[in-house]
Amino acid sequence: MDPRLQHAIGTPRIQTQASELVRLALLALADLKRLDESLYERFVATRTAPENMGASLAGLQRLWEHTFRGVLLLLAFTRRLIGDRQQEPGAAAAAQPDNDVEFDFDEDAASSPGDLMFDGGLDLDGLDIGGLLDGIDEQSQEQTDAQRWGSVLDKLASVEYGLRSQYASAVARLTVALQVGNIGEVLGLLDDTQSSASEGVHAVVAAVYETFVPAAETASVVPGYLTSLGRALLVRRGLTELASELGSHNDILQRADITRHGTALDDIRAIMARFIASEVCRAMRAADRWQLVQFEQELRDQPLAAARMTSEGLAKYLDSLGSINQREVLLRHDQRMLEQMRESLANARQLIDLSPRTAHQMIDAAYKAALQLHGRHPATDALIIGIERFAPSTSDAAETTHYLERLEQVLAAGGG
Repeated sequence: MDPRLQHAIGTPRIQTQASELVRLALLALADLKRLDESLYERFVATRTAPENMGASLAGLQRLWEHTFRGVLLLLAFTRRLIGDRQQEPGAAAAAQPDNDVEFDFDEDAASSPGDLMFDGGLDLDGLDIGGLLDGIDEQSQEQTDAQRWGSVLDKLASVEYGLRSQYASAVARLTVALQVGNIGEVLGLLDDTQSSASEGVHAVVAAVYETFVPAAETASVVPGYLTSLGRALLVRRGLTELASELGSHNDILQRADITRHGTALDDIRAIMARFIASEVCRAMRAADRWQLVQFEQELRDQPLAAARMTSEGLAKYLDSLGSINQREVLLRHDQRMLEQMRESLANARQLIDLSPRTAHQMIDAAYKAALQLHGRHPATDALIIGIERFAPSTSDAAETTHYLERLEQVLAAGGG
C-alpha cells in the first residue's frame, strides 16, 4: 500500500479498499498503455503484408480483450464497493447519476448503429483530470475516514457508470466492425476507446488521492501518464517544431544552387531520425506515425534527386497535420486559454499602477496560457517564440506595459 494513503487513512477496512482500488486502477492503466506499440504494429502489418482476414480479426479481438481486461476488473470491483455501500444500514442509497458521464471519444470516431444513448453531462474530454471533480465540495480535515470514503464512492458512482456505459457502446461498435471485416475501423476504435478508458481509470485514482492525499503530485502516483489533451498538446507542439526545424533545410534543398544540397539532405535525415525515435512520434496516431516513418525510410535510402521530391512531400504532409487543431479536445482547450489570457491581461492592465505585484501575477498567468497555444497557428507561434525568451519579472512599469502589449498581440493574433 502507498505509505501516503496508509498514513492518511486510519480505518483498516477503508485502507484495504482504497489500496485495492488504486492497485486495480494502476494495473488497468498498465494494460491500456501496452496498446500503444501493439496498435502501431498492427497498423503497420495491415500496410506491409497480405492480410489473412480471419486471423487478423481474431488477433484484434484478442488484443481488445487483453487491453481492457484490467478495466473490466476495476469496474467489477468498483461496482461491488458501490453496492456494498448501498446495503449498509442507515446509508443512503447512491442514486443513479442524473446525467450520463461521457469519456469523450475522439471526434474522429465513426458513428454507427452501435452508438448508444450516452451523451453526457460530465465531460472528460482530455482536460486535467482535476476538472472531473470540480463542483464537488472539498473535504475538510475534520471529516472522518468514513465520510471521506463516502465522498470517494459518490465520485466513483459517476465515473463507473460513465466508463461502463462508454465501454458498452464501444463493444457494440466493435462487434459491427468485426462482423463486416473492417480492420481500419477496429484499429481506430481501439485507439479511441483506450484514450477514453484511460481518462476514466485515471479519474478513479484521482478521486482517492484528491480526497485523502490532496498534496500528492499526479506524476508521483501515475508516472508518465498523459491525458488525451496532454497527448494532443505534445504532438501539436512537436510537429510544429519539426516543421520549423525542417523548413530551412528543405528550402536549401529545393534551390537551384546544388552546392549545399548534400549537407541539407544530411541535416534532414538526422532530424527525421531523431524525431522517429522521440516521445512525440510515439504519441501520434498510428496512421500519421506510420506515414512519417515511411518518409524517414525513403529519405534515408534515396539518392539526392529523389530525396529532394520526398523532402518537399514531407513538408506538405506536415502542413496537412495542422488539422490536429480541429480536434475537439484542442478546440476547447484553446478557447479556455484565450479566455484566460483575455481576463488576466484585462486585470493586469488595470492593476499595473495600483498593484504591480498582482499585475505581474496576472501577466504571468497570461504568459503561461499563451505557451499552451504553441502550434495552433503560425501567426501566434511567431509571437509566442518571441516572448518565451524572458519572464514578466521586472518592476519597471514601462517594461511591464510593453510586455503586456506583446501578450495582447498574441491574444489578438489568436482570435481572442
